[in-house]
Amino acid sequence: MRNIKITLLLFLVVTLSSCKKIDQLQQDASAIYEAKPQLILTGLLLNSSDSPWSADQRHNQYMVLNFELYGAQSYNWTTGSFKDFDYLRNVVRMEIESEKLGSLGTPYVALAKFFRAYFFSRLTERFGDIPMSEALQGASNGNFTPKYDDQKQVYQQILQLLEEANTLLTPLVAEGTKVEGDFYYGGNLAKWQKLVNSFKLRILMSLSKRADDTPDLKVKEQFAEMVSNPTKYPLILDNADNFQLVYNGNNRSNNYPLWPADGVVVKYDTRNSLAATYVDIAKNTQDPRLMVVAWPTDSAKNSGDANYAEKFTSYRGGKTGDLQSTLQKQAVEGKLSMINFDYWLASPAGIPCVQLGAYETHLTIAEALNRGWLTGDAALHYKLGIKSSMEFYGLTDGDIEDFMLNNGYKGNNTEGLKQILNQKYMAFFQNSGREAYYQYRRTGIPVFDIGSSNANNNEIPKRWAYPTSEYTVNEQNVKNAIASQFGGADTQNGMMWKIK
Repeated sequence: MRNIKITLLLFLVVTLSSCKKIDQLQQDASAIYEAKPQLILTGLLLNSSDSPWSADQRHNQYMVLNFELYGAQSYNWTTGSFKDFDYLRNVVRMEIESEKLGSLGTPYVALAKFFRAYFFSRLTERFGDIPMSEALQGASNGNFTPKYDDQKQVYQQILQLLEEANTLLTPLVAEGTKVEGDFYYGGNLAKWQKLVNSFKLRILMSLSKRADDTPDLKVKEQFAEMVSNPTKYPLILDNADNFQLVYNGNNRSNNYPLWPADGVVVKYDTRNSLAATYVDIAKNTQDPRLMVVAWPTDSAKNSGDANYAEKFTSYRGGKTGDLQSTLQKQAVEGKLSMINFDYWLASPAGIPCVQLGAYETHLTIAEALNRGWLTGDAALHYKLGIKSSMEFYGLTDGDIEDFMLNNGYKGNNTEGLKQILNQKYMAFFQNSGREAYYQYRRTGIPVFDIGSSNANNNEIPKRWAYPTSEYTVNEQNVKNAIASQFGGADTQNGMMWKIK
């Protein structure tokens, strides 16, 4: 009997051990099932950055491409992508893993609120109404067909998330708490708090067209409260706090996007030229940034004028609306300016790409002052915004003062507003993703060029159509959203709520 009991016990142990091994074998050996929040944070930072020299920058009308094989600037986009929901699922995972750590996970919970606001804002900027309040619930409650929240509700939730993030960060900053996995700010939560609040100012200003008819959003009131209370709402007001991606000169996988794979820089490219929308503003204002970022045209170089490089007339951009054949002819004839390779490609690290910087915060405050949202000195923030941008390009105080002498603020009026918006556009050059396009869509400034190359019936699109996959996996809800916003037509020219 004793031998039978021993045999049964051994059988039970072996059986349980075997079951455990089978469960383990069923897991993906390459997958991470309990990722640390700092590891997830690193991934989110990689997902959150926009690159320079992309198609977005051509649609911002900073560059023109005259070689069809590599793309165009025809504004013929239609549907967009919901890939940001993939990143939001990672945010949910960071929240779950952070909660397991108790109080040690609080910093990551605070940053998760920011990233929720960040990625949802990117989605609503592109499409209009989006799933939000019921989104990301598939794994927890089986809701795989979330309703679409209207855009006003989306922004209410975004603003609340940013307020909560700031509240959570305040005591952590006071305690000197750091986070790991942060290659942007090195774990410095004081800088993160400035980003959270500066991003909130961006969101509030993006709602300028609805500031007067949505009293429950309190757009102007929230903006004024934040600017007038820097202790509670610290902001990015210095380039040292810029949220920027610094490329790695020693790691090929993270070299500057323009750096060639073989490391051999060919300082000549007639296929890509600067765009006239950008160049003409710089020439009209005698902006020294133009001479940093671009080279004079070859025709100016070959003119025999010894001082050609110091003259703004030596620079010329191609018109975004021109046919690529026209642009190619002008480029081959040496009539268009190329980028300054000596500046952008001085090393494999290139130039940092600012996602949100001091120049934007100052100029956004100047815009709010111009609009009468709060009291203060718009001219000061106008100047500080320009100064921050020009210092980013390595220009001297003398350069900045000379520019300001010729481009002083014209006051809290229409002309002053145009100055502020043009300067924000100039500062966005190869930075901040689609922000230049979003500003144009909201304000009409600067005037974008439209011509024969436009493949959207001579219009700059207002949005992206919803992904075709939504019509398969969430058909009724996406159709309801289209009907309520655009009368049933899901096109790139629909006017979303925030810009009506």
